[in-house]
Amino acid sequence: MLSTARKELIESVIVNTMIGLVAVIAGHFIPNENLRTFVVVCCLLTILAILLIPKIRSLVRSYTSLEFSRKFHEQSHIQHHLIHQVRDMCLEMMPEAIYSPPSLEQGRSPSPHPSLQKNRDKIISLLERIAQLFQLFVPPGTRVWACIRDRRADDCYHTFARAGRYNANRSATSAPMHKDQSQTIQRLKDNMRFNGVCVVITGSSMGPHMWEGQKNDGYGEDKSVMIGAVLTKSWDDQRGDWSNRKLAWIIGVCADKENAFSEMHIPLMQTCVDMFSMLANVIIRSN
Repeated sequence: MLSTARKELIESVIVNTMIGLVAVIAGHFIPNENLRTFVVVCCLLTILAILLIPKIRSLVRSYTSLEFSRKFHEQSHIQHHLIHQVRDMCLEMMPEAIYSPPSLEQGRSPSPHPSLQKNRDKIISLLERIAQLFQLFVPPGTRVWACIRDRRADDCYHTFARAGRYNANRSATSAPMHKDQSQTIQRLKDNMRFNGVCVVITGSSMGPHMWEGQKNDGYGEDKSVMIGAVLTKSWDDQRGDWSNRKLAWIIGVCADKENAFSEMHIPLMQTCVDMFSMLANVIIRSN
């Protein structure tokens, strides 16, 4: 099968050859010099136009794409700040609380928060919506999926649920990530601390300095990844500031294509993170 670009090249060569033949024939058989010159010039201009049209079309596409990216980034940025403000206003009205996973029982694996487990199906449904949302803004043919990790009593973040287009065998070989020893989590914390941004772009295709390798990398489904920090916190009226800050969950959006995510996607991801933060703060205050 020929690629689209190769087909266009072949078609262009054929058309240009035919026009060139017409110019040669016209130059040979038309006795009137002015008419002959006119026909030859028209043929040459036609060839030039045929050669330039694909390049012009490409430039128009590039400009349109850049303009869309700029407007999309601005729109997502405004949406993020709107959701962020609404979340913080709601939290200021809520009673004080602190995230605390269930105690680790001897001989048993660490378990997620009971309210998280109770709402597992609804959490998966939310993750499906996130995967569907970002599927709209990645290159065609890219497979996107989303996941959530929750911090448990062993101070590790375990994958609680996944949704989207991923290999179901991931569950058997998924590894927890320690809150202090995982370089990926440390990068996320540093980005919040120094840049005030709760999202980082990483992925298995970005090398060991940007990605903490895992066995599941073999599926090739996490070449481009965005992870977001879901915080729980309380408002302290006396201090006029937030307290009890905890990185309770980590939301991930993954793709099987390199560079599927860019800076353009970060504000939209921040919006999703803030919505999950609202959910996490309600859960820790529930029974």
